[in-house]
Amino acid sequence: MSPPINFMPWRRSRRMACLRCWAVLFGGSLLLFIAIALSVCSVTGLEAQTDTILLEAERTRAAALMARKQGLEQQHQQRQQVLQRHMQRAQTRHWQSVLEAISRQMPEQAWFTRMAYQQDTLELEGNALTFSALRSLEAMLRDLPMFELSNTGATRQDAQGCWQFHYQLKKSVMHERPL
Repeated sequence: MSPPINFMPWRRSRRMACLRCWAVLFGGSLLLFIAIALSVCSVTGLEAQTDTILLEAERTRAAALMARKQGLEQQHQQRQQVLQRHMQRAQTRHWQSVLEAISRQMPEQAWFTRMAYQQDTLELEGNALTFSALRSLEAMLRDLPMFELSNTGATRQDAQGCWQFHYQLKKSVMHERPL
């Protein structure tokens, strides 16, 4: 028979080795979990910080774009106003040439008391000293290249002997430039 062997120190060393193994396993797992949690937190924090920076940059850019848009709208309005003024000046210059042409051809014994232009119709009212001046005025109005005599109103003689007239002229369809 063999002498008795005491397994107590071996069991104790074996148990300590097992405990160390489990402690290393749980400690390593815990450290790994903490490392993963910290990396996730740092990545999430960086993403949040990046999102905040991007959001602020986007707001700044949107504000700059709105300011630029307002500036561009003001420039557009100013250009439209300048263009409208140029068009009005061009119309005035054109009307000036039309009225000068009418005044050069107008008989000396006739004058206008009222002129109105609406919806491509020029209305002329005035007086003439003689009936022959009235006839030559009507002939001149018929020969205008940019207007057609559409309606002759009432012609009558007033108390002083002047002939009062009223004519309506329609803008000619063949006339290309707008008035």
